Amino acid sequence: MDINVNFDDLKFCKIITSGGFSDVYKAYWQAKNRRIEVAAKIIKPLVKEDDILREILKLKQFNHQNIVTFFGTARKLDNKVVLIFEHADCGSLYDFLHHKNMQVSYVGKLSWMLQCAKGIDYLHSKNTIHRDLKTQNLLLFNKHRVLKICNFDTVKKFAMKNTEDTGTFSYMAPEVYDDSEKYSEKSDVFSFGIIVWEVMSRVKPFYELNSAFHTTIQMEINKGVRPNVKDMKSYNNFEHITFIIKQCWSQDPDQRPTMKELIFFLGFDPRSFRYNPDLLLTGRPLRDICDEDFRV
Repeated sequence: MDINVNFDDLKFCKIITSGGFSDVYKAYWQAKNRRIEVAAKIIKPLVKEDDILREILKLKQFNHQNIVTFFGTARKLDNKVVLIFEHADCGSLYDFLHHKNMQVSYVGKLSWMLQCAKGIDYLHSKNTIHRDLKTQNLLLFNKHRVLKICNFDTVKKFAMKNTEDTGTFSYMAPEVYDDSEKYSEKSDVFSFGIIVWEVMSRVKPFYELNSAFHTTIQMEINKGVRPNVKDMKSYNNFEHITFIIKQCWSQDPDQRPTMKELIFFLGFDPRSFRYNPDLLLTGRPLRDICDEDFRV
């Protein structure tokens, strides 16, 4: 295994998240002549080393502005493997939406979703299906302006079977619940639709079933139940984003758009054109977000 970071060069601080297959810490890495703030992911022993190696090989090929940067690996004295990533200085999108008293404009939300779509499309171009897209796995940087995807690893094949992670099942496409081998790029598109709804509404998916077991949530999804679009705030050209979301979470995977199609339609500011149900949309490009789009 390619171990390129000396474990003694890592100084661990507080734990960020803990799961069944890994613990993630905020840490500092003394890399040559500079000290870098990083997220250090310690893989637990129940994950096979062959699976970890496959993950590392996959991570090393990723290079995209909307994918969290992978710096390298280290090994602890107890032989546990540590994966080292850039640290999200603004936390997760989930924390922003549900735990922070900050406002973001409609244009700012569209910018997040466009960046997310670009990151997912890049993963798909690398023959990688994320498998666990949710707002906890979307990280924010640079005063909340930049969004990057994390946790697109092989360990998620096992994590999806972890019944304690109820939140994951709120984003899971109906075709994958009974058979994880049915995952496809269109399964990620379904999850993306749930995420867009969550960003626009700022409430948790299936909040009305919050205390239910994951099987109950997934049974409802399999029956065609979806989050209520009326929970989203009303915007100009509200139908534009509603139409996109409904297309993403279609029961039939073949009816869902590709990420490239979503990038095209999210790349326009819907305030500048008239809604067209045939998706023959024209308008000016989505402008760059500014300080006014994110305010306390």
